[in-house]
Amino acid sequence: MTCRAWMLLGVLAPLFCWTHEGLAQTKVAPSLAGVIDIHAHAAPQTGVLTFQRQFDAIQAAQIAKIYGMRGIVLKEHTTETASWAYLVSQVVPGVEVYGGIVLNRYVGGMNPAAVEAMALTRGGLGKVVYMPTMDAEYRSEGRPGRVAVSRGGRLLPETLEVLEVVAKHNLGLSTGHVSPDEVMMLIRAAKAVGIKRIYVQHPNHSGLPMSMTQLKAAAREGALIEIVMSGEGLTGGPAGRGVPAVINAENPTLDYGPQKIADIRALGPANVILSTDLGQPGRVNYAEAFQMAISVLLKEGFTQAEIDLMTKINPARFLGLQ
Repeated sequence: MTCRAWMLLGVLAPLFCWTHEGLAQTKVAPSLAGVIDIHAHAAPQTGVLTFQRQFDAIQAAQIAKIYGMRGIVLKEHTTETASWAYLVSQVVPGVEVYGGIVLNRYVGGMNPAAVEAMALTRGGLGKVVYMPTMDAEYRSEGRPGRVAVSRGGRLLPETLEVLEVVAKHNLGLSTGHVSPDEVMMLIRAAKAVGIKRIYVQHPNHSGLPMSMTQLKAAAREGALIEIVMSGEGLTGGPAGRGVPAVINAENPTLDYGPQKIADIRALGPANVILSTDLGQPGRVNYAEAFQMAISVLLKEGFTQAEIDLMTKINPARFLGLQ
């Protein structure tokens, strides 16, 4: 047996050590053929962060493959993952693996040269440029090391330079963790320079409040709205709080809750992209989350065609795939 085969067997063996009940459940689970997760966290992560990851990048791809998914986009807050995607694709053939770059301070913040280098990584698997996430100035205004995208209601020159590079290499743009006003500025500026694929990153999750009016405005501008399988609902529930959608090993259920379902209906499946935002310890894996989410959506009356839009067609369109 080859080294790669042993590696695959070692990772996947635990997935097959289910009880008969678990095996029975998997037989009736929704098919994931064609599904792409555009927001999958994986190791190795740097010790500079407190975040932990349950799976490394190779394991993440192996999970996607064994469950029959089309592909997965690896995301990491401190480095580019286009090179990860190239290496992983050599080890785990038969599943599409993509990467990107998050413009946090660890890659120089709003750094067009870093975006250019990521875009030119061997294999051409770098597909996504994320605006700053936990280093976004909006998250902690005034703190040292925060990354700004605008000043005084206008995007910074370096932000516009980044957008030019994104357009030049026909990449997809994620709005990251910037403010609602900055989201709209970015979408309009991106369109002006020829960026065709944009998604608003998990609004009203991780302290990123956006109203349904704002989200519909973003959708009218051509942006997709991401709804993740962890965290809160979009426009919030009682007392302005989101509806929890926590997935963990002790309670392996996905609670989309009435608010998330209502948000999807309000936006329309054509404007929504579903992703997991998973990879954290103690939660189900990316593929299991999709199976649970699809089951919930079917029970809520969404058609298979609508679910395919959100889990297959829109993710593929965002990545520039056929």
